[in-house]
Amino acid sequence: MRDVVAYTGGRLSRSRPALAAEPLGARLLATDAAFELRRDLPGRAPLYYRVGHGRLEWSGDLADFQEGRPLPQPDPGALLAMALGSAPAPDSTPLPGVHRLATGVTVRLDRDGVRVGRHRPETAATRRSPVRALAEALDAWAGPYAISFSGGLSSAFVAAGALRAGHRPLLVHADFGGRFGGTALPRVPGLRYERVPLDLLGLLDHHRITGEEPLPPLPDTEVPRLLAERLAAHTGLPVVSGGLLDPLMSARLPDARLGPRGWRLLACEPFHVSGTLRSLDQARALFDKGVVHDPDRVETDLPDSQPVGAPPPPSPTGADRVPGLTDQGREAFDAARRGSLAVWREHLELLPPVLGRAEAALTEHGDGCAHLPALDPGVLAAVGALPAHRLGRIRGGTFQSHVPMRTAVAAHRVTGLRGSAPRYWLRLAAAEHLHRERAKIVAELERGSALADLGLIDPAALVGILRDGRDLSAQAMVLLRMVWLDRWLRG
Repeated sequence: MRDVVAYTGGRLSRSRPALAAEPLGARLLATDAAFELRRDLPGRAPLYYRVGHGRLEWSGDLADFQEGRPLPQPDPGALLAMALGSAPAPDSTPLPGVHRLATGVTVRLDRDGVRVGRHRPETAATRRSPVRALAEALDAWAGPYAISFSGGLSSAFVAAGALRAGHRPLLVHADFGGRFGGTALPRVPGLRYERVPLDLLGLLDHHRITGEEPLPPLPDTEVPRLLAERLAAHTGLPVVSGGLLDPLMSARLPDARLGPRGWRLLACEPFHVSGTLRSLDQARALFDKGVVHDPDRVETDLPDSQPVGAPPPPSPTGADRVPGLTDQGREAFDAARRGSLAVWREHLELLPPVLGRAEAALTEHGDGCAHLPALDPGVLAAVGALPAHRLGRIRGGTFQSHVPMRTAVAAHRVTGLRGSAPRYWLRLAAAEHLHRERAKIVAELERGSALADLGLIDPAALVGILRDGRDLSAQAMVLLRMVWLDRWLRG
Protein backbone atom coordinates (compact mmCIF):
# COMPACT_ATOMS: atom_id res chain seq x y z
CA MET A 1 0.00 0.00 0.00
CA ARG A 2 1.24 3.48 -0.81
CA ASP A 3 2.29 6.10 1.74
CA VAL A 4 0.13 9.25 1.70
CA VAL A 5 1.75 12.35 3.13
CA ALA A 6 -0.39 15.45 3.66
CA TYR A 7 0.15 18.90 5.13
CA THR A 8 -2.89 19.89 7.22
CA GLY A 9 -3.30 22.09 10.26
CA GLY A 10 0.30 23.26 10.12
CA ARG A 11 1.65 19.71 10.47
CA LEU A 12 2.56 16.75 8.28
CA SER A 13 0.71 13.47 8.61
CA ARG A 14 1.57 10.08 7.09
CA SER A 15 -0.60 7.05 6.45
CA ARG A 16 2.28 4.55 6.61
CA PRO A 17 5.23 5.82 8.67
CA ALA A 18 6.86 2.37 8.45
CA LEU A 19 7.33 2.58 4.66
CA ALA A 20 11.07 3.04 4.01
CA ALA A 21 12.63 4.73 0.98
CA GLU A 22 16.16 3.33 1.31
CA PRO A 23 15.30 -0.16 -0.06
CA LEU A 24 13.90 1.66 -3.10
CA GLY A 25 17.19 3.47 -3.71
CA ALA A 26 16.02 6.85 -2.35
CA ARG A 27 16.70 9.00 0.66
CA LEU A 28 13.94 10.27 2.93
CA LEU A 29 13.90 13.33 5.16
CA ALA A 30 10.85 13.63 7.43
CA THR A 31 10.18 16.22 10.15
CA ASP A 32 7.03 17.78 11.54
CA ALA A 33 7.38 20.60 9.01
CA ALA A 34 8.72 18.94 5.82
CA PHE A 35 8.88 15.65 3.94
CA GLU A 36 11.41 15.05 1.17
CA LEU A 37 12.28 12.19 -1.19
CA ARG A 38 15.41 12.25 -3.35
CA ARG A 39 17.37 9.81 -5.49
CA ASP A 40 21.13 10.24 -5.82
CA LEU A 41 22.12 7.06 -7.68
CA PRO A 42 20.52 4.87 -10.34
CA GLY A 43 18.99 1.75 -8.87
CA ARG A 44 17.05 -1.36 -9.78
CA ALA A 45 14.15 -0.74 -7.40
CA PRO A 46 11.70 1.88 -8.70
CA LEU A 47 9.98 4.48 -6.54
CA TYR A 48 6.74 6.02 -7.85
CA TYR A 49 5.02 9.19 -6.68
CA ARG A 50 1.96 11.32 -7.37
CA VAL A 51 1.46 14.90 -6.18
CA GLY A 52 -1.70 16.80 -5.33
CA HIS A 53 -2.71 19.93 -3.45
CA GLY A 54 -0.78 19.69 -0.18
CA ARG A 55 -0.45 15.97 -0.71
CA LEU A 56 2.21 13.47 -1.81
CA GLU A 57 1.65 9.76 -2.47
CA TRP A 58 4.55 7.35 -3.00
CA SER A 59 5.21 3.62 -3.22
CA GLY A 60 7.53 1.06 -4.73
CA ASP A 61 4.64 -0.73 -6.46
CA LEU A 62 2.90 0.88 -9.42
CA ALA A 63 -0.21 -1.21 -8.77
CA ASP A 64 -0.79 0.81 -5.58
CA PHE A 65 -1.84 3.76 -7.76
CA GLN A 66 -4.23 1.84 -10.03
CA GLU A 67 -6.99 1.67 -7.41
CA GLY A 68 -8.55 -1.30 -9.20
CA ARG A 69 -8.75 0.44 -12.56
CA PRO A 70 -7.13 -0.97 -15.72
CA LEU A 71 -4.03 0.70 -17.06
CA PRO A 72 -4.67 3.10 -19.94
CA GLN A 73 -3.31 2.21 -23.36
CA PRO A 74 0.11 3.76 -24.03
CA ASP A 75 0.41 6.75 -26.32
CA PRO A 76 0.54 5.52 -29.96
CA GLY A 77 3.79 7.36 -30.62
CA ALA A 78 5.33 5.86 -27.50
CA LEU A 79 4.37 2.39 -28.73
CA LEU A 80 6.17 2.98 -32.02
CA ALA A 81 9.20 4.35 -30.17
CA MET A 82 9.27 1.07 -28.23
CA ALA A 83 9.46 -0.75 -31.56
CA LEU A 84 12.63 1.17 -32.34
CA GLY A 85 14.05 0.22 -28.93
CA SER A 86 14.01 3.78 -27.57
CA ALA A 87 14.20 4.20 -23.82
CA PRO A 88 11.13 5.87 -22.29
CA ALA A 89 11.55 9.17 -20.50
CA PRO A 90 13.35 8.63 -17.16
CA ASP A 91 10.34 9.67 -15.06
CA SER A 92 7.57 8.15 -17.17
CA THR A 93 5.00 5.55 -16.15
CA PRO A 94 1.87 4.20 -17.88
CA LEU A 95 -0.38 5.94 -15.31
CA PRO A 96 -1.33 9.60 -15.84
CA GLY A 97 -0.04 11.82 -13.05
CA VAL A 98 2.22 9.10 -11.63
CA HIS A 99 5.96 9.56 -12.06
CA ARG A 100 9.04 7.50 -11.39
CA LEU A 101 11.62 9.14 -9.14
CA ALA A 102 14.61 9.58 -11.45
CA THR A 103 18.22 10.11 -10.43
CA GLY A 104 18.84 13.73 -9.48
CA VAL A 105 15.18 14.46 -8.68
CA THR A 106 13.89 15.76 -5.33
CA VAL A 107 10.22 15.84 -4.25
CA ARG A 108 9.50 18.02 -1.21
CA LEU A 109 6.29 18.72 0.69
CA ASP A 110 6.07 21.51 3.27
CA ARG A 111 3.82 24.43 4.20
CA ASP A 112 4.33 25.94 0.73
CA GLY A 113 3.01 22.84 -1.04
CA VAL A 114 4.72 20.18 -3.16
CA ARG A 115 7.77 21.02 -5.27
CA VAL A 116 9.60 18.74 -7.69
CA GLY A 117 13.17 19.93 -8.24
CA ARG A 118 16.48 18.83 -9.67
CA HIS A 119 19.84 18.48 -7.99
CA ARG A 120 23.23 17.32 -9.23
CA PRO A 121 24.19 14.17 -7.32
CA GLU A 122 27.85 13.36 -6.92
CA THR A 123 29.60 10.05 -6.39
CA ALA A 124 31.94 9.66 -3.44
CA ALA A 125 35.59 10.59 -3.89
CA THR A 126 37.78 7.51 -4.26
CA ARG A 127 41.15 6.36 -5.58
CA ARG A 128 40.10 2.76 -6.00
CA SER A 129 40.41 1.19 -9.41
CA PRO A 130 37.16 -0.12 -10.92
CA VAL A 131 38.26 -3.74 -10.52
CA ARG A 132 39.10 -3.17 -6.85
CA ALA A 133 35.71 -1.49 -6.29
CA LEU A 134 34.06 -4.43 -8.04
CA ALA A 135 35.91 -6.90 -5.81
CA GLU A 136 34.78 -5.03 -2.70
CA ALA A 137 31.18 -5.00 -3.94
CA LEU A 138 31.26 -8.76 -4.49
CA ASP A 139 32.94 -9.32 -1.13
CA ALA A 140 30.18 -7.37 0.64
CA TRP A 141 27.52 -9.82 -0.54
CA ALA A 142 26.76 -12.62 1.85
CA GLY A 143 26.80 -16.20 0.63
CA PRO A 144 27.89 -17.90 -2.58
CA TYR A 145 26.90 -16.75 -6.05
CA ALA A 146 27.37 -17.66 -9.70
CA ILE A 147 28.46 -15.41 -12.57
CA SER A 148 26.52 -15.31 -15.81
CA PHE A 149 29.43 -15.85 -18.18
CA SER A 150 28.91 -15.01 -21.84
CA GLY A 151 32.61 -15.04 -22.69
CA GLY A 152 32.66 -11.34 -23.47
CA LEU A 153 34.62 -8.53 -21.85
CA SER A 154 32.04 -7.51 -19.24
CA SER A 155 31.46 -11.00 -17.80
CA ALA A 156 35.22 -11.66 -17.84
CA PHE A 157 35.73 -8.42 -15.89
CA VAL A 158 33.27 -9.62 -13.22
CA ALA A 159 35.22 -12.89 -13.04
CA ALA A 160 38.44 -10.90 -12.58
CA GLY A 161 36.82 -8.94 -9.76
CA ALA A 162 35.75 -12.17 -8.07
CA LEU A 163 39.31 -13.53 -8.27
CA ARG A 164 40.66 -10.31 -6.81
CA ALA A 165 38.22 -10.71 -3.91
CA GLY A 166 39.50 -14.24 -3.34
CA HIS A 167 36.26 -15.84 -4.49
CA ARG A 168 35.86 -18.90 -6.68
CA PRO A 169 32.32 -18.62 -8.04
CA LEU A 170 30.92 -20.88 -10.71
CA LEU A 171 30.87 -19.39 -14.20
CA VAL A 172 27.56 -20.44 -15.70
CA HIS A 173 27.21 -20.13 -19.47
CA ALA A 174 23.88 -20.12 -21.31
CA ASP A 175 24.65 -22.41 -24.23
CA PHE A 176 22.45 -21.57 -27.21
CA GLY A 177 24.30 -23.87 -29.58
CA GLY A 178 26.92 -23.31 -32.21
CA ARG A 179 24.75 -20.94 -34.25
CA PHE A 180 24.95 -18.29 -31.55
CA GLY A 181 28.62 -17.75 -30.90
CA GLY A 182 30.41 -21.05 -31.32
CA THR A 183 31.59 -23.47 -28.68
CA ALA A 184 34.92 -22.12 -27.43
CA LEU A 185 34.84 -20.11 -24.21
CA PRO A 186 37.60 -17.93 -22.74
CA ARG A 187 39.90 -19.50 -20.21
CA VAL A 188 39.73 -17.93 -16.74
CA PRO A 189 42.56 -19.40 -14.60
CA GLY A 190 41.27 -20.51 -11.21
CA LEU A 191 37.60 -20.70 -12.14
CA ARG A 192 35.49 -23.39 -13.72
CA TYR A 193 32.45 -22.94 -15.89
CA GLU A 194 29.36 -24.95 -16.53
CA ARG A 195 27.23 -24.89 -19.67
CA VAL A 196 23.45 -24.76 -19.40
CA PRO A 197 21.76 -25.73 -22.69
CA LEU A 198 18.88 -23.36 -23.42
CA ASP A 199 16.47 -22.94 -26.30
CA LEU A 200 16.96 -19.27 -27.14
CA LEU A 201 14.45 -19.27 -29.99
CA GLY A 202 11.78 -20.59 -27.65
CA LEU A 203 12.24 -17.55 -25.42
CA LEU A 204 11.35 -15.26 -28.33
CA ASP A 205 7.88 -16.75 -28.81
CA HIS A 206 5.37 -13.89 -28.62
CA HIS A 207 2.49 -16.21 -27.78
CA ARG A 208 3.56 -16.17 -24.11
CA ILE A 209 2.35 -12.53 -23.93
CA THR A 210 -1.08 -12.23 -22.30
CA GLY A 211 -1.84 -8.52 -22.70
CA GLU A 212 -2.33 -8.23 -18.94
CA GLU A 213 1.25 -7.07 -18.34
CA PRO A 214 1.38 -3.48 -16.97
CA LEU A 215 3.82 -2.51 -19.73
CA PRO A 216 4.35 -4.12 -23.13
CA PRO A 217 7.06 -6.79 -22.72
CA LEU A 218 9.90 -6.46 -25.21
CA PRO A 219 12.57 -9.02 -26.14
CA ASP A 220 15.34 -6.59 -25.13
CA THR A 221 14.41 -6.90 -21.45
CA GLU A 222 12.23 -10.02 -21.31
CA VAL A 223 14.73 -12.48 -22.81
CA PRO A 224 17.62 -11.51 -20.46
CA ARG A 225 15.20 -11.79 -17.53
CA LEU A 226 14.14 -15.28 -18.56
CA LEU A 227 17.78 -16.28 -19.07
CA ALA A 228 18.73 -15.11 -15.59
CA GLU A 229 15.80 -17.05 -14.12
CA ARG A 230 16.88 -20.22 -15.95
CA LEU A 231 20.50 -19.87 -14.79
CA ALA A 232 19.50 -19.17 -11.19
CA ALA A 233 17.14 -22.17 -11.18
CA HIS A 234 19.89 -24.40 -12.60
CA THR A 235 22.55 -23.38 -10.09
CA GLY A 236 20.33 -22.68 -7.08
CA LEU A 237 22.45 -19.57 -6.53
CA PRO A 238 22.05 -15.81 -7.02
CA VAL A 239 23.35 -14.82 -10.47
CA VAL A 240 25.74 -11.90 -10.89
CA SER A 241 25.83 -10.26 -14.32
CA GLY A 242 28.20 -7.91 -16.10
CA GLY A 243 25.20 -6.09 -17.55
CA LEU A 244 25.55 -2.29 -17.86
CA LEU A 245 29.34 -2.41 -17.42
CA ASP A 246 29.81 -1.97 -21.17
CA PRO A 247 28.04 1.42 -21.42
CA LEU A 248 29.33 2.44 -18.00
CA MET A 249 32.98 2.30 -19.08
CA SER A 250 32.61 3.21 -22.73
CA ALA A 251 34.59 6.08 -24.24
CA ARG A 252 34.58 8.07 -27.47
CA LEU A 253 37.52 8.66 -29.76
CA PRO A 254 37.69 12.40 -28.94
CA ASP A 255 38.22 11.43 -25.28
CA ALA A 256 41.55 9.71 -26.03
CA ARG A 257 44.87 11.43 -25.42
CA LEU A 258 46.84 11.91 -28.58
CA GLY A 259 50.28 11.95 -26.97
CA PRO A 260 53.51 12.28 -29.00
CA ARG A 261 52.25 9.82 -31.60
CA GLY A 262 49.19 11.71 -32.66
CA TRP A 263 50.08 10.97 -36.26
CA ARG A 264 48.39 7.60 -35.82
CA LEU A 265 45.07 9.36 -35.99
CA LEU A 266 45.46 9.59 -39.75
CA ALA A 267 44.93 5.84 -40.03
CA CYS A 268 42.55 5.47 -37.10
CA GLU A 269 39.51 3.58 -38.32
CA PRO A 270 36.67 5.78 -36.99
CA PHE A 271 37.80 8.63 -39.25
CA HIS A 272 36.89 6.52 -42.25
CA VAL A 273 33.26 7.47 -41.68
CA SER A 274 33.96 10.43 -43.96
CA GLY A 275 37.21 9.39 -45.63
CA THR A 276 40.86 9.38 -44.60
CA LEU A 277 42.08 12.75 -43.36
CA ARG A 278 44.85 14.49 -45.25
CA SER A 279 46.85 15.92 -42.35
CA LEU A 280 47.34 15.65 -38.62
CA ASP A 281 46.23 19.28 -38.23
CA GLN A 282 42.81 18.26 -39.57
CA ALA A 283 42.59 15.42 -37.07
CA ARG A 284 43.50 17.66 -34.14
CA ALA A 285 41.01 20.28 -35.30
CA LEU A 286 38.24 17.70 -35.27
CA PHE A 287 39.25 16.60 -31.79
CA ASP A 288 38.89 20.18 -30.59
CA LYS A 289 35.31 20.11 -31.93
CA GLY A 290 34.60 16.77 -30.24
CA VAL A 291 33.76 14.89 -33.45
CA VAL A 292 35.31 12.01 -35.37
CA HIS A 293 34.24 12.90 -38.89
CA ASP A 294 34.93 15.79 -41.22
CA PRO A 295 31.83 18.06 -41.17
CA ASP A 296 32.97 19.93 -44.30
CA ARG A 297 33.08 16.70 -46.26
CA VAL A 298 29.68 15.65 -44.97
CA GLU A 299 28.16 18.99 -46.00
CA THR A 300 29.49 18.66 -49.53
CA ASP A 301 28.09 15.15 -49.77
CA LEU A 302 24.60 16.28 -48.72
CA PRO A 303 23.19 18.87 -51.15
CA ASP A 304 20.80 21.55 -49.90
CA SER A 305 18.02 20.32 -52.21
CA GLN A 306 17.08 16.84 -53.24
CA PRO A 307 16.85 16.13 -56.99
CA VAL A 308 13.51 15.02 -58.39
CA GLY A 309 12.92 11.34 -57.74
CA ALA A 310 15.67 11.10 -55.11
CA PRO A 311 14.81 9.44 -51.78
CA PRO A 312 14.10 11.82 -48.89
CA PRO A 313 16.89 12.50 -46.37
CA PRO A 314 17.02 10.23 -43.29
CA SER A 315 14.61 11.14 -40.51
CA PRO A 316 16.35 12.81 -37.55
CA THR A 317 14.08 10.89 -35.18
CA GLY A 318 14.78 7.45 -36.70
CA ALA A 319 11.31 7.00 -38.21
CA ASP A 320 12.88 5.49 -41.35
CA ARG A 321 14.03 2.54 -39.25
CA VAL A 322 10.46 1.56 -38.33
CA PRO A 323 8.99 -0.23 -41.37
CA GLY A 324 5.42 0.21 -42.52
CA LEU A 325 4.61 3.52 -40.81
CA THR A 326 1.55 5.31 -42.14
CA ASP A 327 1.51 9.11 -42.28
CA GLN A 328 -0.42 9.10 -39.01
CA GLY A 329 2.06 6.68 -37.49
CA ARG A 330 5.06 8.73 -38.59
CA GLU A 331 3.55 11.90 -37.14
CA ALA A 332 2.85 10.17 -33.81
CA PHE A 333 6.30 8.59 -33.74
CA ASP A 334 8.10 11.87 -34.50
CA ALA A 335 6.21 13.75 -31.78
CA ALA A 336 6.86 11.10 -29.13
CA ARG A 337 10.50 10.61 -30.10
CA ARG A 338 11.32 14.32 -30.14
CA GLY A 339 9.68 14.79 -26.77
CA SER A 340 11.51 11.85 -25.21
CA LEU A 341 14.86 12.95 -26.62
CA ALA A 342 14.37 16.47 -25.26
CA VAL A 343 13.57 15.13 -21.78
CA TRP A 344 16.59 12.82 -21.85
CA ARG A 345 18.90 15.60 -23.06
CA GLU A 346 17.87 17.91 -20.23
CA HIS A 347 18.06 15.09 -17.69
CA LEU A 348 21.54 13.89 -18.67
CA GLU A 349 23.00 17.39 -18.83
CA LEU A 350 22.52 17.72 -15.06
CA LEU A 351 23.97 14.34 -14.11
CA PRO A 352 27.68 13.46 -13.89
CA PRO A 353 28.60 11.44 -17.01
CA VAL A 354 28.99 8.12 -15.19
CA LEU A 355 25.55 8.42 -13.55
CA GLY A 356 23.99 9.52 -16.82
CA ARG A 357 25.36 6.48 -18.63
CA ALA A 358 24.17 4.15 -15.89
CA GLU A 359 20.70 5.72 -15.75
CA ALA A 360 20.22 5.57 -19.52
CA ALA A 361 21.49 1.99 -19.81
CA LEU A 362 19.29 0.77 -16.94
CA THR A 363 16.21 2.43 -18.45
CA GLU A 364 16.91 0.99 -21.90
CA HIS A 365 18.03 -2.54 -21.03
CA GLY A 366 16.61 -3.20 -17.56
CA ASP A 367 18.38 -5.18 -14.88
CA GLY A 368 17.69 -8.64 -16.30
CA CYS A 369 16.66 -9.81 -12.78
CA ALA A 370 20.33 -10.37 -11.98
CA HIS A 371 22.68 -8.73 -9.49
CA LEU A 372 24.47 -5.86 -11.25
CA PRO A 373 27.80 -4.72 -9.76
CA ALA A 374 27.72 -1.86 -12.28
CA LEU A 375 25.15 -0.12 -10.04
CA ASP A 376 27.15 -0.52 -6.83
CA PRO A 377 27.95 2.94 -5.38
CA GLY A 378 31.63 2.04 -5.04
CA VAL A 379 31.90 0.91 -8.66
CA LEU A 380 30.10 4.04 -9.88
CA ALA A 381 32.44 6.19 -7.79
CA ALA A 382 35.56 4.42 -9.08
CA VAL A 383 34.54 4.80 -12.73
CA GLY A 384 33.36 8.37 -12.18
CA ALA A 385 36.72 9.30 -10.66
CA LEU A 386 38.57 8.33 -13.85
CA PRO A 387 39.13 11.05 -16.45
CA ALA A 388 37.63 10.26 -19.83
CA HIS A 389 41.03 9.59 -21.41
CA ARG A 390 41.56 6.68 -18.99
CA LEU A 391 38.58 4.86 -20.51
CA GLY A 392 39.78 4.87 -24.13
CA ARG A 393 43.06 4.79 -26.05
CA ILE A 394 44.48 4.56 -29.54
CA ARG A 395 46.57 1.47 -30.14
CA GLY A 396 47.68 -0.21 -33.34
CA GLY A 397 45.83 2.25 -35.53
CA THR A 398 42.47 1.56 -33.86
CA PHE A 399 40.58 3.06 -30.98
CA GLN A 400 40.02 0.85 -27.92
CA SER A 401 37.32 1.59 -25.38
CA HIS A 402 36.72 0.02 -21.92
CA VAL A 403 40.41 0.20 -21.02
CA PRO A 404 39.93 -0.47 -17.24
CA MET A 405 38.13 -3.71 -18.04
CA ARG A 406 40.70 -4.77 -20.62
CA THR A 407 43.54 -4.06 -18.19
CA ALA A 408 41.97 -6.05 -15.35
CA VAL A 409 41.15 -9.03 -17.57
CA ALA A 410 44.67 -9.10 -19.01
CA ALA A 411 46.16 -8.95 -15.49
CA HIS A 412 44.31 -12.16 -14.61
CA ARG A 413 45.52 -13.87 -17.80
CA VAL A 414 42.05 -14.31 -19.28
CA THR A 415 42.44 -15.25 -22.92
CA GLY A 416 40.15 -15.96 -25.85
CA LEU A 417 37.52 -13.29 -25.19
CA ARG A 418 34.62 -13.15 -27.59
CA GLY A 419 34.63 -9.95 -29.60
CA SER A 420 30.99 -9.70 -30.71
CA ALA A 421 29.01 -6.57 -29.89
CA PRO A 422 26.72 -6.58 -26.81
CA ARG A 423 23.39 -8.34 -27.43
CA TYR A 424 24.65 -9.65 -30.78
CA TRP A 425 23.27 -13.05 -29.85
CA LEU A 426 19.81 -11.54 -29.36
CA ARG A 427 19.81 -9.81 -32.76
CA LEU A 428 20.97 -13.03 -34.42
CA ALA A 429 18.29 -15.04 -32.64
CA ALA A 430 15.61 -12.50 -33.61
CA ALA A 431 16.52 -12.92 -37.30
CA GLU A 432 16.50 -16.72 -37.10
CA HIS A 433 13.24 -16.78 -35.15
CA LEU A 434 11.48 -14.56 -37.69
CA HIS A 435 12.80 -16.64 -40.58
CA ARG A 436 11.55 -19.81 -38.93
CA GLU A 437 8.16 -18.43 -37.88
CA ARG A 438 7.48 -15.99 -40.70
CA ALA A 439 4.69 -18.04 -42.31
CA LYS A 440 2.76 -18.06 -39.00
CA ILE A 441 3.44 -14.38 -38.36
CA VAL A 442 2.35 -13.44 -41.89
CA ALA A 443 -0.91 -15.36 -41.37
CA GLU A 444 -1.52 -13.52 -38.08
CA LEU A 445 -0.87 -10.12 -39.66
CA GLU A 446 -3.17 -10.89 -42.55
CA ARG A 447 -5.97 -11.81 -40.14
CA GLY A 448 -5.58 -8.53 -38.28
CA SER A 449 -3.19 -6.13 -36.57
CA ALA A 450 -3.85 -3.96 -33.53
CA LEU A 451 -1.20 -1.45 -34.66
CA ALA A 452 -2.93 -1.25 -38.04
CA ASP A 453 -6.33 -0.79 -36.37
CA LEU A 454 -4.85 2.27 -34.63
CA GLY A 455 -3.86 3.63 -38.03
CA LEU A 456 -0.14 3.46 -37.20
CA ILE A 457 1.22 0.89 -39.67
CA ASP A 458 0.46 -0.71 -43.00
CA PRO A 459 0.70 -4.46 -42.26
CA ALA A 460 1.26 -5.18 -45.97
CA ALA A 461 4.72 -3.60 -45.65
CA LEU A 462 5.65 -5.94 -42.80
CA VAL A 463 4.23 -8.92 -44.65
CA GLY A 464 6.33 -7.99 -47.68
CA ILE A 465 9.55 -7.91 -45.65
CA LEU A 466 8.78 -11.22 -43.99
CA ARG A 467 7.90 -12.97 -47.26
CA ASP A 468 10.87 -11.57 -49.17
CA GLY A 469 13.37 -12.33 -46.43
CA ARG A 470 16.29 -10.41 -47.90
CA ASP A 471 16.01 -7.42 -45.53
CA LEU A 472 14.77 -9.46 -42.61
CA SER A 473 18.08 -9.72 -40.76
CA ALA A 474 18.78 -5.99 -40.89
CA GLN A 475 15.36 -5.18 -39.40
CA ALA A 476 14.89 -8.24 -37.23
CA MET A 477 14.81 -6.55 -33.82
CA VAL A 478 12.41 -3.81 -34.91
CA LEU A 479 10.11 -6.35 -36.57
CA LEU A 480 10.20 -8.66 -33.56
CA ARG A 481 9.34 -5.81 -31.20
CA MET A 482 6.40 -4.87 -33.45
CA VAL A 483 5.16 -8.46 -33.37
CA TRP A 484 5.38 -8.48 -29.56
CA LEU A 485 3.65 -5.10 -29.27
CA ASP A 486 0.85 -6.21 -31.58
CA ARG A 487 0.34 -9.35 -29.53
CA TRP A 488 0.20 -7.32 -26.28
CA LEU A 489 -2.37 -4.91 -27.72
CA ARG A 490 -4.58 -7.79 -28.89
CA GLY A 491 -4.26 -9.57 -25.54
